[in-house]
Amino acid sequence: MEILNSSQMAKADSFAINEIGIPSSVLMENAAITVTDEILTRMPDIVSAAVVAGSGNNGGDGLAVARLLINAGLACDVYMDCDESKLKGDCLLNYNILKNYNAPIFIIEGKEIPTFSDYDITIDALFGTGLSRPLKGFYAALVQRINLTSNFVVSLDIPSGLSGDTHNIIGECVDADLTVTFARPKFPHIMFPAREMCGEVVVTDISIPDFAIDSAENSVYLLDEDTLPMIPPRETDSHKGHFGHAVITGGSQGKSGAVFIASRACARCGAGLTTTAIPGGLISAAEAVNPEIMSFATGKGTHFTSDTVSELIDFVKDKTVCAIGPGIGKDKDTRDFVRELVKQTKLPLVIDADGLNLLDARSIKKLSGRAVLTPHIGEFAEMIGKTTEEVLSERLELAKVYAENNGVVLVLKSSDTLIALPDGAVYVNITGTPALSKGGSGDCLTGLISAFISQRYDLAEAACLGTYILGRTAEIISEEMNERTILTTDIIENIGKTLDELAKNT
Repeated sequence: MEILNSSQMAKADSFAINEIGIPSSVLMENAAITVTDEILTRMPDIVSAAVVAGSGNNGGDGLAVARLLINAGLACDVYMDCDESKLKGDCLLNYNILKNYNAPIFIIEGKEIPTFSDYDITIDALFGTGLSRPLKGFYAALVQRINLTSNFVVSLDIPSGLSGDTHNIIGECVDADLTVTFARPKFPHIMFPAREMCGEVVVTDISIPDFAIDSAENSVYLLDEDTLPMIPPRETDSHKGHFGHAVITGGSQGKSGAVFIASRACARCGAGLTTTAIPGGLISAAEAVNPEIMSFATGKGTHFTSDTVSELIDFVKDKTVCAIGPGIGKDKDTRDFVRELVKQTKLPLVIDADGLNLLDARSIKKLSGRAVLTPHIGEFAEMIGKTTEEVLSERLELAKVYAENNGVVLVLKSSDTLIALPDGAVYVNITGTPALSKGGSGDCLTGLISAFISQRYDLAEAACLGTYILGRTAEIISEEMNERTILTTDIIENIGKTLDELAKNT
C-alpha cells in the first residue's frame, strides 16, 4: 500500500474528479459515510457528538458526518471556525444542507472557545492534509481545548495541526483517539512521532481507484502482506542444497551470543545450511550452543585478525550469502579483517552492528549491488556524519539518498523501520512491539535476512521479509507473554507462527 504526502493525495483526488469524472461531492459523501460507519461500529451506544469544522474540504467532510450522525439519531452540535460567507464548494453545499436540518451550528471565530466535555465524542474536521505551518493564536488554543476537554476524539484524515508531508510534529496538534483517513495512509499516520498523535488509524475506501493513486507517482510504501513477496510451500522432493548455505560471521570476547542468535535465526527461517564463522578461541562455545549449525574457526584468538581473513575468503567462495557483524567487536585487527573480506568477496553480504562501524568509504563502494546494511538510528548517524536528532527528523529522505547513492539496500531500524532500495523506493515497516527493545533483536534480523537471501530471494525481498517477520512475530507472542519477559530467542522459536500466517494469507 502506498504512503502519500499532501500533494500526491491532491493529485490522486484531482485525477479521480477531473479525469475519471467522479464528482467531488460524491467523494466527500463517501468519506462521511465511512467515518460514520467507523464511529457507530466502535461506539454504538453514544448519544451526542460535537463536530469542529473548518472552511475547507476537511470541514465539509465534518459537516457531512454531522448530518449522517443526526440521521442515526444522535444529538450533534457543529462548531464552525468562520461564518458561511467564507465557505465555498462542497463545504458550503453541506453547510446549507445542515441549515435545512435546523442543526445547531455555532460560529466560534472571535468568541470564547467552547468546551467539549458534555459530548460523547468530538470530531476534529478543522484542517486536512494540506497544513504546512504551525497553528497559532485562536487555532492553537482551540486544539488545546479539544485535547483537554474531549472524552473521545475522532480526526478526519489527519489530526489538525499535523502536516501531511512529514512524520514530524510541527506544532500544537489534536491528540486523536481514532483517525479515519481516505484512500491511502499519509506519512503522519505511519511514522513517529506524528503517528503517536493519530491514535488508531483506519484507512477507508471512498471510491478513488488504484489507477488514480498511480497518477501520483509515489515511491514510498507501507510494508504489509500485500506488498511482501510470496513464500511458496516447498516441493516434496526438495533438499538442503535447494535452500543455500549462509555464513554468519561475528563474535568476540564477551559478545559471542550475538552471532549465535543470528545463526539460529537464519537456520530457523529456512536456510538449507548455516555456518557460524567465529574466532578460533570461541569455537567450543559455537559448537555447544547451536548443534544444528556448523562452525568455521579462523585463528586461535578471541577476535578476528587480518592475518586469518584469507581462510574465510576461501571458505565463502561457493556459499550463498555472508553476514558480517553480530558481536564482531571494534578491534583494529578486526577492522582490517572486515575491510579485506568485503574487498575480496563477490557474494551477497548482510552487514550489521560493529561490522558497519568498521567499514570505510572504499569498502562501501565495493558493496554496490550486493549488500544489505542494517544500522539503527545511532549507527546510521555515525555512518553519514549527522546527529541522531537530524537522522530522526529527516530519516526518510536520508535513507533514500544513501541507498540510491551507494547501490545498497538500507534497513534503517527504529520503531518504524525503513527499507530503502537503490532504485529510490522505500518500504516502511510498522510491525513490532516494545518486546524488541532489547539486545539481540538486530542480530535476529541479520539472521532472518540472510536466511531469505540464502533461499534465493533478492536483496530487497529478503530485507522486507526479514523485517516484517521479526516485528510480526513479536506482536504475536506479545499477545501470549508479558512483553517485558520476551527474549530474542523466544522470537526465534516462534517465527513459524508468522510464516504460517503468511502462508495462510497467500
